Amino acid sequence: MKKFISAVMFLGPVVAFAQISGPISGTLNTVKGIVDFGIPLLLSAAVLVFFYGLVKYIMNASNEDAKEGGKRMMIGGMVALFVMVAFWGIIGYVQQSAGLSGSITTGVAPSVNFVPTT
Repeated sequence: MKKFISAVMFLGPVVAFAQISGPISGTLNTVKGIVDFGIPLLLSAAVLVFFYGLVKYIMNASNEDAKEGGKRMMIGGMVALFVMVAFWGIIGYVQQSAGLSGSITTGVAPSVNFVPTT
């Protein structure tokens, strides 16, 4: 697992500056697309783990072992969220300090057209 994380960390700048033309360009763009899809997915998974731990903690208020498991899940979800958001902030700070261009693209929030009936 440590080798995988190290590989991802060293591959990040390559993907961020993927303006290379040629056969490697398509591969880098594919990897960038996967990473762009995976980051919100991992953040969502961390939030779901936290809330699942919260539900597990509340539902098993009388069982100490199950309560402890829920507490561990909540702590794990919070740590994962903190680490991901901290890395996001550090990378943004370094990018801004170094004068590198780039932006974080976010999708449009879903909306519901509510038409009241009379």
